[in-house]
Parts: sequence; structure tokens; C-alpha cells
Amino acid sequence: MRGQPAISRIYDCANAPAPAGEEVHRRNMEARKIAWQRFGLLVIDPADVDDDWLRQAIMNEGNRRFGQRGR
Repeated sequence: MRGQPAISRIYDCANAPAPAGEEVHRRNMEARKIAWQRFGLLVIDPADVDDDWLRQAIMNEGNRRFGQRGR
């Protein structure tokens, strides 16, 4: 616009459409990797663990630290 200072196009990124599909999955996986590698943060859904013994051990530790889960 005439008389207005030039503004970087980087600000147009805020108006871009939200990522979808495979890009969302890729970003989520990268965030999980960073959370583990940098901060030692790990989130495990017991339903995702195939080994019965390991699943129960995870649930026991969660119950010990945070109390019983609501059903």
C-alpha cells in the first residue's frame, strides 16, 4: 500500500490453512521425539502396549504415583 511501510511476507503464514492429514501426523511424531530426547517426557497409553506384563507394570506405576484412574 502506498505510504505504508513494507511488511515481511512471513506474517502471511498466520493466515495459512491449518495442516492436515500426513503433515499433522509428522508434526505430532516430531513433537513426541523432542519431548523424549530433550526433556525425558514420555506418554504411554496402556491400550497401545501389547505385552500384558509391561502394560500392567505401567498401570501400577501410574496408580502408585497419581492414584487410581477414573472409569
